[in-house]
Amino acid sequence: MKRIWVALAVAGLVSVAIPGGAVHATPESKSLDSVVKAIKKQFAKKSSVRFSVKRRGGPPATWDIKASGAYRFRASGVYAADTTTISQEPEGTGRSREISIGREFYSQDYVRSKDGKYVWKSPSTVGKWTNAQNLAGVIWGEDLINGINPGFLKLVASHGATSADGGTFEGVKTTLHSGTVTVPKLDERQAGMYFETREEEFAYGGPITWKLWVGPDNLPRRFHAIMRFTRPKGGDAETMTMNIIYRGWGKPVKITAPPKHLITDDW
Repeated sequence: MKRIWVALAVAGLVSVAIPGGAVHATPESKSLDSVVKAIKKQFAKKSSVRFSVKRRGGPPATWDIKASGAYRFRASGVYAADTTTISQEPEGTGRSREISIGREFYSQDYVRSKDGKYVWKSPSTVGKWTNAQNLAGVIWGEDLINGINPGFLKLVASHGATSADGGTFEGVKTTLHSGTVTVPKLDERQAGMYFETREEEFAYGGPITWKLWVGPDNLPRRFHAIMRFTRPKGGDAETMTMNIIYRGWGKPVKITAPPKHLITDDW
């Protein structure tokens, strides 16, 4: 239930520029290049994939979450997403559902305390949806820390990725790609955790230690990352772990906007 995400997105303060700049690169991994090609082929086919996410830890503004949903693709990447997120927050359990289709964004979320009372709701009527357009924070970008993001895979491939036998995952023989890359900025927005490669004052930054299991078709099956957030003014670092499972590559997925009579202007 990232209420801060929504505020940033509405204000248009979150950048989705393609990263570039201060991180120095070594030669790109040939094996990860084949993964990028396989993913981009799925983009070109306007295919889809289902996913589930578990995330724990991080800086104080973040919460432990479980999320699941689906992505629809077009040539440039993710075009539509439908995600349901459960978060454990100080006030209780949060639940949100967010649908993005191009530049259209629909959401409904709330927090309920242990006694079942609503601590927070958006919109104020449960079952309704909010709608907005052109929100930078919800748009898929080349800066997302995700095993199906070509921008992230190209970054880590240029920083010494290694490959090995990954064993079998959910009945599929896999190859395991892994490595570590350090970036000047780590942060989150509604679309997910993201990185930047340019220095920015007061930003959290640090290493991302990652693992990616891909099948014989070079399509990702599982992605695991450990992110270390170094405080801008020093002190102990915060650690976040993230695990993403990808299932059903190419199987039909339908992502549609909520019915018009359920959409309200009440945030």
